[in-house]
Amino acid sequence: MKKIIFSLILSLGFIFGSAQTSMPKPIVIVQNVVMGTLTLNSLDPNKIESIQVFKSPSSETANFDDLIKNGLINVKLKEKIAIESLTISEAKKKFQLPENALVFLNDIQVHNETILIAEDLLKTTRIINPDKKVNNFTAPVLSIKAD
Repeated sequence: MKKIIFSLILSLGFIFGSAQTSMPKPIVIVQNVVMGTLTLNSLDPNKIESIQVFKSPSSETANFDDLIKNGLINVKLKEKIAIESLTISEAKKKFQLPENALVFLNDIQVHNETILIAEDLLKTTRIINPDKKVNNFTAPVLSIKAD
């Protein structure tokens, strides 16, 4: 019996110990537009003028609210490229959400409705409706992942 319990504890320890933990990912900004992290990998290095990494709020990141929480990578390009984007406010309208709807980007609430996001990010967006049994939201939530 002791061997069975020991094996069970050892197995559970291995399962929980080897489980993947998701690390918070920084927000990637290209030309003042929030992009997915895959975009950073697909950029031609020869077109990049500079890359700044921010770990804490500064005057340069003031427009991006609390999105700096997990870090922010700001990419400036030598020449502008066309990026289809819209503001947080426009994204709410696109999903026919009320003005009081909450918006979360990588699980961080966005308060600045003028932040630009790439339209590609809306492909994996979820709408979470208020439900007292499941969440404490008083308004619909637009959940955007920039992975």
